[in-house]
Amino acid sequence: MPNDSREAQSRPDVPPIAKGVAFFLVGVVALHFAATFLWNAPDNPIKDSVGGQVSGYMRPFFQQNWSLFAPNPVNAEDELRVRAQVEDPQTGELRTTDWEDPTRLEWTLITHDPAPSRASRLTSNLHRRVNTAWGALTDEQQDIVATDYQDMSDWRPLADDLIAAQGGETSSRVANMVRADRVATGYATQFAKAIWGEDVVAVQFQLVRTPVPRWHQRFDPPPETPQQTIREFGWRPALVDPDQDEAAFADVLRDLEDNR
Repeated sequence: MPNDSREAQSRPDVPPIAKGVAFFLVGVVALHFAATFLWNAPDNPIKDSVGGQVSGYMRPFFQQNWSLFAPNPVNAEDELRVRAQVEDPQTGELRTTDWEDPTRLEWTLITHDPAPSRASRLTSNLHRRVNTAWGALTDEQQDIVATDYQDMSDWRPLADDLIAAQGGETSSRVANMVRADRVATGYATQFAKAIWGEDVVAVQFQLVRTPVPRWHQRFDPPPETPQQTIREFGWRPALVDPDQDEAAFADVLRDLEDNR
């Protein structure tokens, strides 16, 4: 009995705050593993109901591009191209701009820099996100996202058309496509306003994939017209997020243009 008493007295008490921190960390780890499980799990009712929250948590920091490794290493250059419809403030007429390539501007950050910033991968990651969502659609749904939409204040028209094309039942693939389309439209709007001014009323974007030469062809002269895969999405009304900083985005873009 005296020995038990001495052992109890020699054992230090754990402060309540330490216990609280430990329980909090265990909870965070458990939630992370649960989100990772749902992210990698096949479509199911639970994933469909919380897909938006899981996607927002996993991207961009916890998403892995396993195609970096064998057997299917990255073998193409992925680019996002943008053009816009700009309204003449005097006449109200619309003009359509040429296609611009923000991805190639971002690539200027990679040259001679072994550790470039995340800004060098924004549109490449966006290309992958949109392309993955597009690839999960049926042929009919792919035709739908290639059509133009005029009224997209909440992106509901696109979602309704995609849902109708699969029999009226919603799914994670529709949710993923609508979110990806909206994000790409928001980025395209920021880019267009930085390039062509405040009178941008609509934007359109393309996904362009150019195969890179195989290792045994690395010394061959590049072809004059490389084989490309181009996926063109329809026109979307300009989308401006109230929290975005257009001036800061334009400043970064000007710096990228100076790097050319």
